[in-house]
Amino acid sequence: RKRVLLFPFDEQYKLYRKPWEVLSVANYANYTDGFDYGNFPAVKLAKGYEVILEHGDTLYMPAGYWHHMEYLDAGFAMSLRAMQSSLGGKLNGLWKLFGMRGIDTLMKKTAPEWWYNHKKKKVCQNAAREMALAGNKF
Repeated sequence: RKRVLLFPFDEQYKLYRKPWEVLSVANYANYTDGFDYGNFPAVKLAKGYEVILEHGDTLYMPAGYWHHMEYLDAGFAMSLRAMQSSLGGKLNGLWKLFGMRGIDTLMKKTAPEWWYNHKKKKVCQNAAREMALAGNKF
Protein backbone atom coordinates (compact mmCIF):
# COMPACT_ATOMS: atom_id res chain seq x y z
CA ARG A 1 0.00 0.00 0.00
CA LYS A 2 1.05 3.57 -0.65
CA ARG A 3 -0.26 6.90 0.67
CA VAL A 4 -0.28 9.68 -1.90
CA LEU A 5 -0.60 13.44 -1.45
CA LEU A 6 -1.59 15.20 -4.67
CA PHE A 7 -1.94 18.95 -5.24
CA PRO A 8 -2.65 21.08 -8.32
CA PHE A 9 0.17 23.32 -9.54
CA ASP A 10 -1.58 26.48 -8.32
CA GLU A 11 -1.15 25.30 -4.71
CA GLN A 12 2.66 25.39 -5.02
CA TYR A 13 3.24 28.46 -2.85
CA LYS A 14 1.17 27.02 0.01
CA LEU A 15 3.33 23.89 -0.19
CA TYR A 16 6.57 25.90 0.13
CA ARG A 17 7.86 24.78 -3.27
CA LYS A 18 11.37 26.01 -3.98
CA PRO A 19 11.80 28.18 -7.08
CA TRP A 20 13.76 26.54 -9.88
CA GLU A 21 13.03 23.10 -8.39
CA VAL A 22 10.14 20.71 -7.95
CA LEU A 23 11.01 20.14 -4.28
CA SER A 24 9.63 21.78 -1.16
CA VAL A 25 11.39 23.42 1.78
CA ALA A 26 8.89 21.61 4.04
CA ASN A 27 9.54 17.96 4.84
CA TYR A 28 6.51 15.81 4.04
CA ALA A 29 8.08 12.52 5.14
CA ASN A 30 5.79 10.95 7.72
CA TYR A 31 3.55 14.02 7.58
CA THR A 32 0.74 12.13 9.34
CA ASP A 33 2.87 11.83 12.49
CA GLY A 34 3.03 15.54 13.25
CA PHE A 35 3.78 17.85 10.33
CA ASP A 36 5.61 21.08 11.29
CA TYR A 37 2.73 23.55 10.84
CA GLY A 38 4.52 25.99 13.14
CA ASN A 39 7.17 26.65 10.49
CA PHE A 40 4.92 25.96 7.49
CA PRO A 41 1.44 27.30 8.35
CA ALA A 42 0.36 27.95 4.74
CA VAL A 43 0.23 24.18 4.16
CA LYS A 44 -3.06 24.18 6.10
CA LEU A 45 -4.55 26.28 3.28
CA ALA A 46 -3.50 23.94 0.46
CA LYS A 47 -6.34 22.11 -1.24
CA GLY A 48 -5.40 18.72 -2.57
CA TYR A 49 -6.06 15.02 -2.32
CA GLU A 50 -4.87 12.23 -0.09
CA VAL A 51 -5.43 8.66 -1.21
CA ILE A 52 -4.29 5.20 -0.20
CA LEU A 53 -3.39 3.02 -3.16
CA GLU A 54 -4.07 -0.66 -2.62
CA HIS A 55 -2.55 -3.57 -4.54
CA GLY A 56 -3.50 -3.26 -8.21
CA ASP A 57 -4.73 0.34 -8.00
CA THR A 58 -3.80 2.84 -10.68
CA LEU A 59 -3.45 6.58 -10.15
CA TYR A 60 -3.66 9.01 -13.04
CA MET A 61 -1.72 12.13 -12.12
CA PRO A 62 -2.41 15.19 -14.28
CA ALA A 63 0.62 17.04 -15.64
CA GLY A 64 2.06 19.61 -13.27
CA TYR A 65 0.57 18.16 -10.10
CA TRP A 66 2.83 18.11 -7.04
CA HIS A 67 2.90 14.76 -5.29
CA HIS A 68 4.40 12.99 -2.32
CA MET A 69 4.43 9.20 -2.01
CA GLU A 70 4.76 7.32 1.26
CA TYR A 71 5.00 3.55 1.26
CA LEU A 72 2.92 1.96 4.01
CA ASP A 73 3.93 -1.61 3.16
CA ALA A 74 6.74 -3.19 1.19
CA GLY A 75 5.84 -3.43 -2.44
CA PHE A 76 6.55 -2.61 -6.04
CA ALA A 77 5.41 0.45 -7.95
CA MET A 78 5.85 1.57 -11.51
CA SER A 79 5.52 5.07 -12.94
CA LEU A 80 4.88 5.77 -16.58
CA ARG A 81 5.01 9.19 -18.17
CA ALA A 82 3.18 10.33 -21.26
CA MET A 83 4.40 13.02 -23.62
CA GLN A 84 2.33 16.19 -23.59
CA SER A 85 0.19 16.42 -26.70
CA SER A 86 0.37 20.21 -27.15
CA LEU A 87 3.42 22.10 -28.36
CA GLY A 88 3.23 24.36 -25.31
CA GLY A 89 3.26 21.32 -23.02
CA LYS A 90 6.28 19.87 -24.80
CA LEU A 91 8.17 23.17 -24.60
CA ASN A 92 7.33 23.51 -20.92
CA GLY A 93 8.66 20.00 -20.29
CA LEU A 94 11.89 20.80 -22.14
CA TRP A 95 12.30 24.01 -20.15
CA LYS A 96 11.90 22.16 -16.84
CA LEU A 97 14.24 19.38 -17.86
CA PHE A 98 17.05 21.43 -19.39
CA GLY A 99 16.55 25.13 -18.61
CA MET A 100 15.23 25.21 -15.07
CA ARG A 101 17.27 22.26 -13.82
CA GLY A 102 20.42 23.50 -15.57
CA ILE A 103 20.20 26.98 -14.07
CA ASP A 104 19.50 25.57 -10.61
CA THR A 105 22.44 23.16 -10.83
CA LEU A 106 24.77 25.94 -12.03
CA MET A 107 23.74 28.24 -9.18
CA LYS A 108 24.08 25.46 -6.59
CA LYS A 109 27.67 24.94 -7.75
CA THR A 110 28.73 28.57 -8.14
CA ALA A 111 26.97 30.26 -5.19
CA PRO A 112 25.41 27.52 -3.06
CA GLU A 113 24.77 29.44 0.15
CA TRP A 114 23.50 32.58 -1.57
CA TRP A 115 21.27 30.53 -3.93
CA TYR A 116 19.76 28.50 -1.08
CA ASN A 117 19.06 31.63 1.00
CA HIS A 118 17.62 33.43 -2.02
CA LYS A 119 15.23 30.56 -2.75
CA LYS A 120 14.24 30.15 0.89
CA LYS A 121 13.47 33.88 1.15
CA LYS A 122 11.33 33.67 -1.99
CA VAL A 123 9.51 30.60 -0.63
CA CYS A 124 8.68 32.45 2.61
CA GLN A 125 7.50 35.54 0.71
CA ASN A 126 5.23 33.43 -1.50
CA ALA A 127 3.76 31.57 1.48
CA ALA A 128 3.19 34.83 3.39
CA ARG A 129 1.38 36.27 0.38
CA GLU A 130 -0.88 33.19 0.24
CA MET A 131 -1.60 33.54 3.97
CA ALA A 132 -2.42 37.25 3.55
CA LEU A 133 -4.74 36.52 0.61
CA ALA A 134 -6.56 34.01 2.79
CA GLY A 135 -6.80 36.54 5.63
CA ASN A 136 -4.35 34.70 7.89
CA LYS A 137 -1.22 35.99 9.56
CA PHE A 138 1.83 34.15 10.82
